[in-house]
Parts: sequence; C-alpha cells; structure tokens
Amino acid sequence: MKRKLEGFFDLPTKKVRLSQGEVDLPIFYSDYGYAHFLFWADYPKVVPKLEGTGFTPCKFFGAKAAVLLNFFEYRQTAIGPYNEVGLSILCYAKTLKNPGMFLPQLLRDAMHWRVGAYVINLPVTSEIAYLAGKEIWSYPKFVTPISVDLKGRQFRGQVEDPRLHKPIFELAGTIGWLGPGLSNSSASFISHTTHQGKPLRILTEVDARFKANLGFRGRLAVNEQSEHDMAANLLDMGLQDKRPIFTMYCPKARMILHEGVPIE
Repeated sequence: MKRKLEGFFDLPTKKVRLSQGEVDLPIFYSDYGYAHFLFWADYPKVVPKLEGTGFTPCKFFGAKAAVLLNFFEYRQTAIGPYNEVGLSILCYAKTLKNPGMFLPQLLRDAMHWRVGAYVINLPVTSEIAYLAGKEIWSYPKFVTPISVDLKGRQFRGQVEDPRLHKPIFELAGTIGWLGPGLSNSSASFISHTTHQGKPLRILTEVDARFKANLGFRGRLAVNEQSEHDMAANLLDMGLQDKRPIFTMYCPKARMILHEGVPIE
C-alpha cells in the first residue's frame, strides 16, 4: 500500500481462467469515478442480512449499523468499461476479536483495517465483470442497466430491475457542503464475501484525490413493486426515503482489485 503513485500499477499479474474467457489478477482500473454513500440503519434490521456469512455488523451509537451504497463508473479497465453499484454492510469476521472503535480505523491505511464491507448486492453492466466477480470472489452480482451521473456535488444513480425494466431504486440530489474537504489518502478499502464456504477479505487499492462531505439533499427511492432481492434488502433494512449521512466521491481515480485472502 506504500508504493509510489508513479508506479501504482507496477505489480505482477497472473492469468485466471473463468468458465468463459480469462482475466489477469489483480485487475487494474486506470480511469473511473465513484460516489460512496453511508446510511445509518437500525441494527436489528441489519443483523439478519449477515446470518450464515461468518460476519457480524459493526454496532455504532444508538444501536445503529452502517450500510454503504457505492456507485462506480469504470471508464477504462483491464476488463473493459462498465458500471457497478455495491450494497454492503460494515462488519467484522466472527472468528476475530471485536475490533472496538470502528470509525477511526477507516481513516487508516486499509491494510490495517480489522473491519470491512460485506457485499450483499453488486449489480454490474458487463458480462465479464459478472463472471469474474462470481467465480473469483463469489460477489453477489447480476447484470442490468445502471446509470451513474456525478457533476460537482450533483448526483444521480439508478439500478434497473432486469425483469421489470423499471428502477429497483434511485438516489438523486445534492451532496452536502460540510466536511473535511480534499484528501489523497485513506481511499482504499476492504470488502468481504463468503467464497467456497470461507470468509474472504479483499483489498481494493485506490489512488484518488477525493472529497468527503456530510449530508445529502435527496432521499433514496426504492421501487416497492420490484420483487428483486436488492429492493427487498433496501426495504428490509429500512432505507426507503432515507438520506445518506456521509458521502465520499471522486470524478477521476485509479484502482487495483486484489485477489482476496481467506480469513482463518
């Protein structure tokens, strides 16, 4: 994680064969934009979403859990351009000691995190991204149209229900102005899945000069007519008509998606 940024992609790669085609690992993303939104949800509503995974949601003040909705617009990558949206829960592995204070960890180098985001839905717009995500990491992916539009602090993102051809949900509005401002550190993160029956820790290394702001003028709109699992997860966790409390966003970044390590 401490490599010089001019040598950001100076890493050896290996070929991994998929059921259709192959990819190089780690996967390099040379140009993309993102917006990460954090919502508070009632802890008892979130716990069932991680049952049987080997992970426990982090509990914050007032018996709240942190739910993340992350939008990505990948313009230039080793597997081609595509969009992606991640719905995840901040958590820690049950086999590890309770990590204690959660928020200070997120300000450190991700290599030292003892928490991560367990992904419960991960729609994408590309078939190769779907196959790689499912077969290498067991990410819960599905292929569907996704729109991501970030202009300054104006944001609009939408995921389509592939059966109804109507939105599963939409988040649109203006990112708040309060916050720490620009930074060029702590953009990397850890995600979790359960792969081949084992908890997995996946490092995503990010080179980005991002902004982090509090508040959002706009609410999450979930389509209650959708029978998709992603709509059910958002509704079950009580996120209908909720505002994000925190946003981290960047119009232009670079990224390395690593292979992942089983958590013993």
